[in-house]
Amino acid sequence: MAQEHDNPGFGGSRRFVVAALGTSQTLAWASSYYLPAILADPIAGGIGVPRSWVFAALSGALLIAAFAGPAVGRVIDRHGGRGVLVLSNVVLAAGLIALAAANGAVLLFAAWAILGIGMTLGLYDAGFAALTALYGRDARGPITGITLIAGFASTVSWPLSTFLNDTLGWRETLLVWAALNLAIALPLNWMLPVPARPMQLAHTAEH
Repeated sequence: MAQEHDNPGFGGSRRFVVAALGTSQTLAWASSYYLPAILADPIAGGIGVPRSWVFAALSGALLIAAFAGPAVGRVIDRHGGRGVLVLSNVVLAAGLIALAAANGAVLLFAAWAILGIGMTLGLYDAGFAALTALYGRDARGPITGITLIAGFASTVSWPLSTFLNDTLGWRETLLVWAALNLAIALPLNWMLPVPARPMQLAHTAEH
């Protein structure tokens, strides 16, 4: 069974892990999968493409996430999820910045390809794999907690994206979501505990 390091303080507690990962998952979903529900029309109008192309770009991102998911899972199994989840926030922010700079179809699809990589690294599959690496068979409870928290992603995303778009514009809205990934989600993921390696567990068992 996987175990975690004895991290002192709240960073090693299950409550913190559930709260931190639940919050970062909420931001990851809100700033990727749920964006087109509010911003598809403004983005399409702003760069002069049909609205359906925005959803086609999202579909491409989901395909990337589906194909790359198993490889990401293997990395998490070997090294734990913290580094992968931290990287996801950087990649999501990069994709959002690229999308904010888009001026045509090429950059639209390129930006969503980057977001697809970020979704692979940072959405439920990666989060659940990280919890399994930490807690093994005991991961079911934390997974349920994170699912409940992140289930509010659309509730957070849609009103906030609508407000920001009406107030600032769609490009600035994307930049705000990028900033939230870097300023909030990334530090929370960075504070997650790292699972003990098998050799470390064997060494502990000997003593």
